[in-house]
Amino acid sequence: MKNRFEVSTEGMRGLHAGRPLWSLVKELVSNSWDEDVTLCTVTMRKTSTPEHSEVIEIIVEDDGAGFIDINDAFTIMAPTLKRINAVVRGRFNIGEKEILSVAEEGTVETVGTTIHFPREGGREITSNDRTKGTVVSAIIERPWTEYDETIKALNEFLPPAHITYTVNGVVAEPRVSIGTTTGALQTVLASGIGQPIRYTTRKTAIDIYEPLNGTGHIYEMGITIQPIDMPYDVDIQQKVPMPPNRDTVTNAYLQDVYAEVLTVVAKDLKKSEASEAWVQMGVEDQRTPDDTVEIVMKAKLGPDAVLHSTDTFANENAHDAGMDIIHPRTLSKKERKRFQDVGLVSSIVNYGLKEKGQGLEELKEHRRTKDMEAVAQYAEWLGKKLLGFEIKVRFVQMKAVADNRIAQYGGRTLDFVSNRLGNKWFEMANGVPTQVQTSLIIHELAHEGFSKTPHTGEYVHRIADLGAKATHIALTGDWWVRS
Repeated sequence: MKNRFEVSTEGMRGLHAGRPLWSLVKELVSNSWDEDVTLCTVTMRKTSTPEHSEVIEIIVEDDGAGFIDINDAFTIMAPTLKRINAVVRGRFNIGEKEILSVAEEGTVETVGTTIHFPREGGREITSNDRTKGTVVSAIIERPWTEYDETIKALNEFLPPAHITYTVNGVVAEPRVSIGTTTGALQTVLASGIGQPIRYTTRKTAIDIYEPLNGTGHIYEMGITIQPIDMPYDVDIQQKVPMPPNRDTVTNAYLQDVYAEVLTVVAKDLKKSEASEAWVQMGVEDQRTPDDTVEIVMKAKLGPDAVLHSTDTFANENAHDAGMDIIHPRTLSKKERKRFQDVGLVSSIVNYGLKEKGQGLEELKEHRRTKDMEAVAQYAEWLGKKLLGFEIKVRFVQMKAVADNRIAQYGGRTLDFVSNRLGNKWFEMANGVPTQVQTSLIIHELAHEGFSKTPHTGEYVHRIADLGAKATHIALTGDWWVRS
């Protein structure tokens, strides 16, 4: 097919001039590493030209076989064998063109051919006697402050074991991974030359490293892509789906990477680390196995955690038993579901009152004393005054020996455990409720709408507020009268 398009160098310069210098140089390194090379050398120099006081010269050289097709040095988006190979980085055939588009001038010298890109534009092609390797050089107007930033970024690459990678004379020392796993990740491949590039999923090795500067990054076969939230460098050993600038991945892809890494490092997570956003994303990913989710859950919530329930009595009883009450809102919906799948239960499961046949039954009406009915009327009146709505009062009996509850409140219902309190407790003093009765009622009413761990300082303040409100009701003369 005849070409339908031409590329504007100025237009391309506008797209790439704002990119960090290291991200342009990395394309040259990536091209070199994709070939059968044993050496890759990056040289950078601060210099100047008659037109600009601060420019930076970049030279990247390798010992490979050179360009298969010299036209690739100046042709955008040409078909390439790299598109059908998942374990090389190239796919767009634009890498060296990006840096040459922003350069004052540049040169590609490969086996048999030299292409010079002069300041005034265009290109000059000549023959040379080179029998091995390729050198790409470019002079770029950039402030010298970018020099050290670029050197630092290039030194953080992870060269393959068979390549000696040198930056300004310093050979990169190999880094030892702290773990390797294999996972099925999305990649992009063509089935043949000229065929469409399609998304597909294939298994790949994933190498994990301690970060050099405390900030983790994701890599594509040793070439940095972007910073990530997790405190690890993660090197994916196949093509990573990215836009042409190759500087970002999707959140969905990152989540899959987080999940794969989490399976390796979960056992070493500290409590503070288990609450980090990347861990949550990993837990939410369905590829994360249940045993990993359980490890994370225990690291984050502790071994004695139960979910907060609307049954405030269950929460209180669980708290008294030494359990940590976790409110569902502190976990994402997906994270909570994964934790529940591996054993996290509501406080009501093991600490709520049981129904008849399981240790709890409501007291028959004919067994209630007049004093019990009076206390019920008083509690209903006090609940309406303090809470602003009607509450229900029940009398229940509990047979569980290990359960020491004497009352509970939940769902706008106040239960008195009559067989624990005894009939004498309900007796009033000349028709007036006792201080003990009022204290217990206010204690239980304070649970209304309280979603946090019971008996904290905030809960105590709530009891005090209700007590003060009850006092002011009495002072105004608006008081309960026994019917």
